[in-house]
Amino acid sequence: MQLNRLSLITILALSTHASLHAENYVTVDFLQYNENDNRVAVSAPSVSAAYDIGTDFSVRADFVNDAITGATPVWQSDALTDGGSGASGRVVNNTGDYVYKNQSFNDVRNAWSIGATRRFENRDELNVGINYSRESDYDSKSISLDYMHYTDASHNRSINFGISGAFDEILVKSIANGGKYRDDDDDKSYYKDDDYDSESGASQKETSNTINLQLGVNQILNETSSLKVDAFAVLSAGYLTNPHQRVVRNYNSAFQSLGDESRPDKRTAYGVALKHIVLLGDSVSLNSNYRYYTDDWQINSHTLEENAYYEASKNLTLGAGVRYYTQTAASFYNASKEHFTDEIYASSDQRLSQFNALTYKGSVDYKISDNLSYNLGAEFYEQSTGLKATMITTGAKYHF
Repeated sequence: MQLNRLSLITILALSTHASLHAENYVTVDFLQYNENDNRVAVSAPSVSAAYDIGTDFSVRADFVNDAITGATPVWQSDALTDGGSGASGRVVNNTGDYVYKNQSFNDVRNAWSIGATRRFENRDELNVGINYSRESDYDSKSISLDYMHYTDASHNRSINFGISGAFDEILVKSIANGGKYRDDDDDKSYYKDDDYDSESGASQKETSNTINLQLGVNQILNETSSLKVDAFAVLSAGYLTNPHQRVVRNYNSAFQSLGDESRPDKRTAYGVALKHIVLLGDSVSLNSNYRYYTDDWQINSHTLEENAYYEASKNLTLGAGVRYYTQTAASFYNASKEHFTDEIYASSDQRLSQFNALTYKGSVDYKISDNLSYNLGAEFYEQSTGLKATMITTGAKYHF
């Protein structure tokens, strides 16, 4: 049955709440991600399912398995390394010069999530979820809660509040001749200790915790458009350093060394996100997004995204989009091997650098029957640092 335009814009505008699409389904998807220069490659099959228990309860579950291989750029000694199979392979000899080159790694990640939705008499919704993700050197557990409240009987405006907490455990290995910085109230110094047995490759576990807060308003503007505004804050504390990244200190001096990078053990971020949806005729919709982010590491970012969807027929929908991203560098980032000396915080991780990026997207959704649909999507990513990546997704969805 053809939905009228007001009903359609209502569904599109509030699509962030999956329970509005009251349906029972199972989806099977596959993602393939590849970076240029033989860098990271990810193969990720996944399965999702949702089931409505009457009209007031829904449950859902997701599982994904990532097989990750490739290499990541990091400062290394030009001497031989131990050829470790993971991203934490150690440098055996820390003498001579240093080169910024790819270091090979491979890993497997298994992740699952379970969620439930409770709908109340006025159709307000409470969503809760738990998530777990495990890699060889990283465990993450999280819990989330979101409440959506309609402010009027027409359901043209809703307010939502969300909170989530993530609790991570990281297995850390130090490198030969390396060390780390102590950063506490009593002492700020660079040190080596028994916990960082760089010669034997011993490791220790570190922890970090993150709290996410979000407050949003969704407004149906008219029968063809809607606007959603979200404000968010992210509070992180604990071990926030990348355990696989290195920095060169005191280069070309008697004290030169290659050691672990060091980041602050706290991070506070906040920002705002805008989402505007408009229908053009009966078959075209435009989805416009803007996001501003800033944190106390002095990273500021802007994201602009535009997606268009064309309903070519009752069974076929085509999509295309473009996303632009730009960010400033963290205050403790520098790519040069000649820069760092005794700074407390130091990183050469390109993800903390200043860069711009463009992503081009395309998608096809085909409804094979009333119960079965198929999707195919592609994204092409290009970063000003020279990084390029391609992501292909495909999957099928069965309604029952």
